[in-house]
Amino acid sequence: MNAKEAALLLGVHYKTILNMINDGRLAASKNDSGDWVISESDLAAREQRIDDKEFVAIYTHLAVQMIEKAHHRAINAAKEELIHVARAMIKVKDNRNELNQQVKRLQNALDGYKAAEAFTLTVDSIKKQAESENH
Repeated sequence: MNAKEAALLLGVHYKTILNMINDGRLAASKNDSGDWVISESDLAAREQRIDDKEFVAIYTHLAVQMIEKAHHRAINAAKEELIHVARAMIKVKDNRNELNQQVKRLQNALDGYKAAEAFTLTVDSIKKQAESENH
């Protein structure tokens, strides 16, 4: 298998696999194309030798990825809700009661978007902390 496939299997970044190869923690050879080739048995053996620090780093990386994905989904959902409510407001512009309801809905959607955006700093902080602990 190649280094990218190994990274997926171990749940680490591609560069982590390259670092492991370069510092001798993972056996690999280059093929005629110059790509790294890692045998499944070497990868399995390496997996058995992962120490606690690497184990924590791998799972921290996965957790950060999950947080980033959830954050991205929350922002997109909030944006979509804002757009949906804005379109609904246009349709009911002549009906004061409906318009008032849509204004309240718009405020709720805006609050949701602001909350998702505010979490951006927290996500960035988590990511930076995880990166500094892994290097």
